[in-house]
Amino acid sequence: MRRPTLLFLAACVATAAFPQKMDDGMHRYSLDFTLSAVNFVDTIPIVAEGDQIYIPVTINGRQHLFNLDTGSSQGVVYQGGTVAYGLPVGKVNSRDANGRIDTIPAVRFPTFQLGRLTVSGYTGSLLSRPPGRYPYDAIIGFDLFNKGLQGKIDLRRKQLILTDRKDFFAAEPGFVMKYKLKRWVPYVKTNPFLKYKEETLFDTGSQELYAMNKGAFDRERFKDVRVANMIEDVEEGQSAIGNYGAERSGQVIYMQFPELPWGDFRFLNVHAHTIQGDTRIGAQLLNYGTLVVDPKQKELKFQPYPAEEGMAMPLQVEADNKLADIAYIPTQDGRAMVGLVRRGTPAHDNGFRQGDIILRINDDAIASFDDFKSYPFVKGRRYVFTLLSARGFKKEIAVDNWGIR
Repeated sequence: MRRPTLLFLAACVATAAFPQKMDDGMHRYSLDFTLSAVNFVDTIPIVAEGDQIYIPVTINGRQHLFNLDTGSSQGVVYQGGTVAYGLPVGKVNSRDANGRIDTIPAVRFPTFQLGRLTVSGYTGSLLSRPPGRYPYDAIIGFDLFNKGLQGKIDLRRKQLILTDRKDFFAAEPGFVMKYKLKRWVPYVKTNPFLKYKEETLFDTGSQELYAMNKGAFDRERFKDVRVANMIEDVEEGQSAIGNYGAERSGQVIYMQFPELPWGDFRFLNVHAHTIQGDTRIGAQLLNYGTLVVDPKQKELKFQPYPAEEGMAMPLQVEADNKLADIAYIPTQDGRAMVGLVRRGTPAHDNGFRQGDIILRINDDAIASFDDFKSYPFVKGRRYVFTLLSARGFKKEIAVDNWGIR
């Protein structure tokens, strides 16, 4: 059994920042943070890990990692975290990856260095962190680009190029998708099957290549009998984790789309699943090429990596985005639970079922979702899980060759 991954976790928070205080105690979206340079080009090293992008920033001489999340309109900082935020400047309405909305405080970030830039007065949402352990300390949102900066994300070179120079990337080749801002984050039109087009969030806070809103898929699936041939599996469960907890339990449909166009470029044989939040293209897109964000033209330019250095830019690529067989979520009381498991997979054959709560791994008690996420699994070793089923009985499951299918 290969190590189950947490591919369904999403950092995405489509929030709104409001630095101008109103009589109702709320604040309205604004880009009043300041940058220390004009007419600049800066190349910033980035960390790519687990299909996420992290930008090193410096605060008072200490380095932090900020998650670059284009699905969040503004920054996010966490209560009790390592980033010392200022006093609340009002409240904001925050919408998480599963579409749940809450009213939360907005705070000022401390001044931080991003490459050669000094960023002052940056505003973000203040959240309680979901269960789990994370490599990043805060989120920087799409307001970085809405401010007027162009950016080029290149995972192969592990760098982010930022500039305020107009048309700096205009002469570079690539495949362009126009975007529109909705809740201050970028949405493009995708064509996942046949002639259907879907409004899709470009969300680097999400780890998938493509995930489709369940309601949208249900509305379209019966309009053409050919769509049924794209369905690989149907399960019951929950997988996506937002800032206000896991999505509701429900039907999850697994699909394989013959192609997913990005302008004139084609991703072939794309594996996808349904979610309860917005349809989204996630950070796995960046495994296949660089991406230029141009806020002046409201364009996303994809530049696919050639098969070999010096070769021409390809017109299509075979997607290798296999989905996880099993997903884990935190329960309301913070325990680790199997949220979703696909039938016919090693995890299901071993006896894992939706609703199983993890009590122990070998002789180690698993008291929380944090304990499970940080457990030191070693590839190839044997582990015995003690589980409490949804019906209330205990069972033990031995997993041989952990991390190996």
